[in-house]
Amino acid sequence: MRFSSLRLLPLVLLAACSDHHPLAGAWNQELPNNAHGMHLAFDTKSDKVGIGLAPRADGTHDHMDGTYTWDAATKTLTVKAKLMGEGKADTWTGKLADHEFELSSADGKLTFHHGDHAHGH
Repeated sequence: MRFSSLRLLPLVLLAACSDHHPLAGAWNQELPNNAHGMHLAFDTKSDKVGIGLAPRADGTHDHMDGTYTWDAATKTLTVKAKLMGEGKADTWTGKLADHEFELSSADGKLTFHHGDHAHGH
């Protein structure tokens, strides 16, 4: 039986097309008592980040858009968005460690973990 390299072509193409960016997927804010906070979704093909704000008492929540920069060498992430609302910081920086990152600004720290899906979606 003769081995043909064409048999490997589908696997090579699949591997080349897969996008396993470290920020891909849903990132959920960690809050005490497993409360639901905001969630982030990074568009790994651009510099856009979608943000679902913390849910209100009725379970609904607002969305906002922001941008981000990612330095793969240092695992440094910077998010430009008003995560804490008007009048608060609009630049947040942190480092990815395993499946978690903490974003910091003059207004505080926010911790996010990689999740299966965004809260409420």
